[in-house]
Amino acid sequence: MLNYKELSRPLDISDIDFRVQSINNGGYATILAYKDSRVDMNRLDEVLSPIGWQRDYKLIDGKLFCGVGMFHEQSHEWIWKWDVGTESMTEKEKGQASDAFKRACFNLGIGRELYDYPLISVKLLEHEWTKDGGRPKQTFNLKLKEWKWYSEFTDGRISFLAAKDENGKIRFKWGELKPKQEEPTYVPAAQVEKTEEEVAPEVLEALAVVEDEGNVEGLLKKTAEPIEMNATVVVDDVRAELVEKYKSLFGKAPHGRMSTDRIQEEIDAKMDELMNEPTEEAPMAEVPEIEIETEEQEEEEATAGAPLGLDMWYLSQIETFNDAEDFVKWAKECVAELNSRGFGEDSVEAFKQQCNKHYARIK
Repeated sequence: MLNYKELSRPLDISDIDFRVQSINNGGYATILAYKDSRVDMNRLDEVLSPIGWQRDYKLIDGKLFCGVGMFHEQSHEWIWKWDVGTESMTEKEKGQASDAFKRACFNLGIGRELYDYPLISVKLLEHEWTKDGGRPKQTFNLKLKEWKWYSEFTDGRISFLAAKDENGKIRFKWGELKPKQEEPTYVPAAQVEKTEEEVAPEVLEALAVVEDEGNVEGLLKKTAEPIEMNATVVVDDVRAELVEKYKSLFGKAPHGRMSTDRIQEEIDAKMDELMNEPTEEAPMAEVPEIEIETEEQEEEEATAGAPLGLDMWYLSQIETFNDAEDFVKWAKECVAELNSRGFGEDSVEAFKQQCNKHYARIK
C-alpha cells in the first residue's frame, strides 16, 4: 500500500538550490532556497511510481493552470491538485508551465517545508560583490554553487541550517543541532552459540575476523541482509543515520571498518567546530524594503512564504531591456497590469520611477 505522506517528506538538502535574491548597500545578500521541477518529478516517481501520476494543463481566463493527478488505490479514482503559474522573461510559455507544475506539487506537499526556511542573510566578502552604477551586484567570485549546505528537521520542520563556502568557512548558521543519540548495545558476534551447520558460510568467514565490538560493524556491513542469531546481534538504523550525517558533513562515506562510536566522535567534533566558528549576522536595519530579485523569480517567489507588497518580478525585468522602444511598450503594459491587480498608487509610482531611470540610460 502506498504511503502518501511520503510526498511531504522534507527534501534532502542536495535537492535544494540556493540563489542570491538581492544585495543591500551594506553588502548583505539575501539568499533564497527553491526546488526545480525535476525534484518534483523524482519524488512523484519514487512515491507513486512513474505510472501512478499524471499532469494536465488548462487555460482559464488567459492564465495557464497545471493539475497533478495521483491514482488513489482505495477509491480507485484520480485525485487532482491544481495551481496557476506565472510567466518568465526567458522562454515565456515554458516558464509558466513549469511554474504551474511546481506550484501544484506544493499542494501535494512536495517541498512545502521550504516555506519554513529562515531568512538567509549572508555578509559577502569584499571581492564577492560590487556596485554597478550605485546598484549592488554579485561578482563571479561569489561561488554560491560550490557552497555546501547542511540541514536538520524536527517533526517535519527545519530546526537547523548551516552553509560552508568553497574554502570551508562557515558563512551561515541558524537553529540548534539535535542532541546526541544514545548508542545501542551491541553483543560481540563471538558470543553467538550456533553450530557451523546452522551458520551460513559467508557469515563464518566474516566471524573469523571479528575480535571485538568494533568489528561487529564490519560484519553488519559485509552481510547484504540483517542476520538474526538468537537475537544477540542488534541491528538497527542508528549506524545508517550516522553514515548519512557523516557524508553530509565530510562529503564522503566513513571507512567500512570504522566503528559506530568512532563515526559519532568525528561527527561530534565536526559539529563542535561548526558551532564554535564565528559567523557574521546581518543587522535587520540593513535589509532594504524593496529587493531586486533574479530572473529565477518564478521559483524563488514560491519559497518566499509571504506575498510581496510589489511584485518583484516586474522590477527585476527592467534591467533586461536595451531597446528603448520595446522597453516603453513593455512598461506601459506592466503599469496597466499592476493597476488591474490592485497594487496601490505608491507601488505603481515606485515602478514608474525605476522605469524612467532605466529609460534615461538606454534612450
